[in-house]
Amino acid sequence: MSGYGLIGTDTPIDDLLEQYFPGAPRNVLYEAFEDETNALLAALLMEMRGDDIDQNVSGDSEAVYYSEPGVPVDDTDEETVSWDFAADTVVVYGFDSPIVVAFKSAKKADRFIPLTPSDAPFSLSPPGGLGASKLWYRKMTEGDASTSLNVLALK
Repeated sequence: MSGYGLIGTDTPIDDLLEQYFPGAPRNVLYEAFEDETNALLAALLMEMRGDDIDQNVSGDSEAVYYSEPGVPVDDTDEETVSWDFAADTVVVYGFDSPIVVAFKSAKKADRFIPLTPSDAPFSLSPPGGLGASKLWYRKMTEGDASTSLNVLALK
């Protein structure tokens, strides 16, 4: 075990979560889920869904985690963040102004998800996994202040 504290990073809970999120920096999980309870709930849901935590797969052959911190959101034109695997769960956090995100291509209807700072962290993980390899994002309206966001994609 790393330490005896129960709140923050480098705790016994981080040791437990490391087997569910291999390769993820310990503080990123805490920032994304904001507390150990939500991070443990994510691990429990993965266990119940049947995700194999002992994948016997080296980190070089299959991506299981992607993080993009500090992505600038300063225009109403769509921008993207991509990763090279189909993520089952995507967490968007760290924005302090209204934004719009999407996980479907521009040709799909009803694709936009409006988010306000009170929605952060926003996590999407439907049964069977999200299957997304890209996040589209933009400011909600032209008058909104510029902000930045952090993206965490998990397989």
